[in-house]
Amino acid sequence: MKNYTYIAFIFILFISSLGFGQNTYTIKGNIVSPIGAHVKDANVFFGINSKQRVRSNKNGNFNITFNYDSPTELIISHVSFKQKKILINKSMLKKSKNNILELNIKLDYNTLTEVIITSDSRPDTVFGSEFTSVSDYEFIGDKMVLLSYSKSLKKNTFLQLTSKRNKLITTYKTPPNPKRLFKDFEGNLYLITKNKVFLITIFKNEFRLRPTEKEPFYKLTTKIIDTCSSHFLYSDFSNAYPAFNYFAQKPTDTIAKTLHHVENYFMMDLYRAEYKYAPSKQKLWAFRKELKTGIDKEIWIGATNFTQSLYYEPLYAPLFVNKDTILIFDHYSDQLMKISSRFEKLDSIPISYHKDKDKKNWEQPILKDKDENKLYSLFLKHGYYFLKQINLNDGSTLVSFKLNYRYVENVKVENGYAYYIYRPYESSQKKYLYREVIETDLD
Repeated sequence: MKNYTYIAFIFILFISSLGFGQNTYTIKGNIVSPIGAHVKDANVFFGINSKQRVRSNKNGNFNITFNYDSPTELIISHVSFKQKKILINKSMLKKSKNNILELNIKLDYNTLTEVIITSDSRPDTVFGSEFTSVSDYEFIGDKMVLLSYSKSLKKNTFLQLTSKRNKLITTYKTPPNPKRLFKDFEGNLYLITKNKVFLITIFKNEFRLRPTEKEPFYKLTTKIIDTCSSHFLYSDFSNAYPAFNYFAQKPTDTIAKTLHHVENYFMMDLYRAEYKYAPSKQKLWAFRKELKTGIDKEIWIGATNFTQSLYYEPLYAPLFVNKDTILIFDHYSDQLMKISSRFEKLDSIPISYHKDKDKKNWEQPILKDKDENKLYSLFLKHGYYFLKQINLNDGSTLVSFKLNYRYVENVKVENGYAYYIYRPYESSQKKYLYREVIETDLD
């Protein structure tokens, strides 16, 4: 009798374990963004058991195993995207094979309510004159250098050294046809004119201009963005090509390390397709160019024809060095790339400020406040500029600072202030330089 009881007990255990095995499922999922990019570090868990969590890997993949007793919700959560819930029931599990259910999951960008902050005080006048308008400006220590004009930049133009409190220190008449100021990665200041480039130095509050060679200036000086760990950081960017690379290189080395490749793949397809529709004579020209230079004939046609199209936009994916971390805002893979001072990839964070409903209002460039270690994306709505601080941990931009005046020009940020050029509409006032304290705190 005892033997029969023991056998019955073993049989019940076997049936129970068999039933348990049949109710155990594994979900294999892949998570992507609205444009199909892999979503890394998404939290995946069940509503009834939040302790059981997994994270998606760099390819957006995850595996999670559970015992099915009743319908439950699979929850996918990521700070940059809307939370998604998927009901797991018997109907869903019928799609599984060998108790493995495969899911392809697309997340929507996070559209949390944006907070807009405006200043209670009026902007400060940094510099204004009855006789000259400000065209461009740069920060030099506790002073500023202004490129100004009386009527237009074509004649009667000046460099002006001022304080940040509306005090003119000195004025210098510029060479003919000035266009803009340029500050290089070392902080050297240049005046760019139609035909020449001048290095600007200031000695005892007096301007001194020295002509510099244009070829090395445009091929070297303007290409170097910053330095990190005794390396120059630069790119091979060209306005005429929808892809480029970032590099790091020591001054003493001849070999550069590639940091990141930026490419607008959709634009590249259109760019290369232009060759198919080019006339035979132009194709022959492009073929000869390829033989001579080694550059693909499709690129020659694309650079000549497609760049003149309304559909072509030069790439914008800026690089910044922030606290020894290299940040690359790749607006074509929708990722903020983080690279260490050893030039190793640390992380990639989804960004969407350039893709959401405000895309049409997004302006370039991204603005960096070196003193505050903050970066801002710039938006223009109904004539007003909005500065949105970019959260470097999750890529979000939920707080906007609205500038006081409409249709301002040349917005820059420094030491917690937004600077810009402005002349009141239908006013006889010259263009003045103003600043406002950037307020992004919600308290």
